[in-house]
Amino acid sequence: MNKSLSRLESALLLVAPLLMLLGGVLLVRYDDQGWDGVLAAMAAHPARSDVGWLLVAAGAALTVPPTAALAALVRARRPGLGATALVLTALGWASVPAYAMGGIVMEAMAHAPDRAAQVAVLEQFNDGRGNAFFLAAALGAVGYIVLAVGLARDRVAPAAAAVLIGLGGAGTLLVMAGPIRALLLVAVVLLLAGQAWTVTAGRRTAPASAVAAV
Repeated sequence: MNKSLSRLESALLLVAPLLMLLGGVLLVRYDDQGWDGVLAAMAAHPARSDVGWLLVAAGAALTVPPTAALAALVRARRPGLGATALVLTALGWASVPAYAMGGIVMEAMAHAPDRAAQVAVLEQFNDGRGNAFFLAAALGAVGYIVLAVGLARDRVAPAAAAVLIGLGGAGTLLVMAGPIRALLLVAVVLLLAGQAWTVTAGRRTAPASAVAAV
């Protein structure tokens, strides 16, 4: 276990992506090229889709504290880098519960009449205000790249593990609302692999003060 992380933080680094992985298998995906099909699938599998989105939202929420802990380890030596990673990754994960709430609301909409009107509303929202959530996710992806650089430079995690965390975290956020399930599952697996590697690496990162004292 990485001695720089608490037991709870280490556990969350493993549990959170597992919840998102299970949720990604269950939920009905967004598809801005076929909202009618999305609504039909949600109407056909309401419980499965809702549980999937709730699991994804829970996983995203549980990812924030241990990711903040990793960013804090980077911040001890590189304050600007660590603070940037902290703020941007938290912003990125905040978009996921919004996507999840949208999925649950869409499932409720799917049982109502006038499907054409529902599709029109979804198209209008997706082309307008919905872009704010993707922007948050994109900023979160940038945050993960910054975090990966800091983790590797300060040896908080093995370099390869840091790369996996960067790719997995950024990829998960960017494809969360996309139509291709396999992309989400691969991204989450990469994130899980990188975080598990970091937890088990056993690398101790000394605080900046300890380094200065040496």
